[in-house]
Amino acid sequence: MILVYTIRVNIKRKNVVASFDFVESTSRAYRFVWDRRVDVVRFSAMVLVLKILFFVGFVAFDIQKEALRQGLLLLPIFFMEGWVIATLVIMALHAYEAQSKVRRSILPPAEDTARNIKASMIVYVLIKLMLSFVVGSAYEGQQVIPDAPPPEPNLQTFVLAVVMIAFLIWAFRFLWIYIPVVMGQSVRTYLIRFRAYSDSFPLLGVWVLCFVPVILFMILISEFYGMIMGGLGVGDSSIVFETGMAVIQAFIDFVLSLVSSLAVAYGMYSVFNNENKKTDIW
Repeated sequence: MILVYTIRVNIKRKNVVASFDFVESTSRAYRFVWDRRVDVVRFSAMVLVLKILFFVGFVAFDIQKEALRQGLLLLPIFFMEGWVIATLVIMALHAYEAQSKVRRSILPPAEDTARNIKASMIVYVLIKLMLSFVVGSAYEGQQVIPDAPPPEPNLQTFVLAVVMIAFLIWAFRFLWIYIPVVMGQSVRTYLIRFRAYSDSFPLLGVWVLCFVPVILFMILISEFYGMIMGGLGVGDSSIVFETGMAVIQAFIDFVLSLVSSLAVAYGMYSVFNNENKKTDIW
C-alpha cells in the first residue's frame, strides 16, 4: 500500500502544470504602473532618457537596421534597464504581499535582495544580447541575397516551419529567467517547475496581452505624429521625422519590457506560491 501511494504521489507531481491566470497577472501589472506612475517615472527617468538618446544616435549614424551593432552599443543601457526592472519587480511583489497579507512570504530576505537584483540584471543583459544576435543574424541573412526568388512551398519546408515554431514556443520560457532570479528562485527550480511544454502558453498569453495594447498605442502615437509632421511639411524620410519616431520607439520598448516583466513576475509568484490559478477565458 505504501509503495502504491508513493507511486501515485510521484505521478501527480510529474503532472503538475505551472498554470496561472495570465489575464489577472497582466491587469495587476498595468494597475501597478498606473497607481505608482509617479514613482515609476522618477525611478526610470535616467535610463529612459539615455535610451532615447541612444536611439536618436542610431538614426543620426544610420544604423537603425543593424540590430547586432545596436545591441553592443546598448550594453550599458541594458545593465541600467535590467537593474531598474528587477528593482521595480521586487518592489511590486513586496507591495502585493503586503496587500494580500500572506502568512508566509516566498520572497528572499532583505539582506539577499541586492544580490538577487544584481544577478537578475546580469541575466537580463545576457538575454538582451542573445536577442540582438538572433535578430541581427536573421536580418543579415535576408540581406545576403536580396533579389533571390522565394523558395517554392513543399512538405519539407512546411514541416521545418512547424518544428521551428514549436521549438520557439518551448524556448519562450528562457526569455524570463531573470524574473525568478530576482525572486530568489534558482534557475534549476524555475526550469523544473516550468518543465511542461504547455507551461509556455501562460507566458505567451501574458506577452500578447502586454504587446498588443502597447503596440496599438505606438501605432496611434506614430500616426498622430505623422499627421503633425505632414502638416508642417516634414516628410517621413527626413531626419526630424525619424528622430521623433526613434523617441517613440525607445519609450515604447522600455514600457513593454517593464509591463511584461511585472506581469510575468505576478504569474510566477502565483506558481511558486502554489496557487494553481487558471485563466477563465469564457
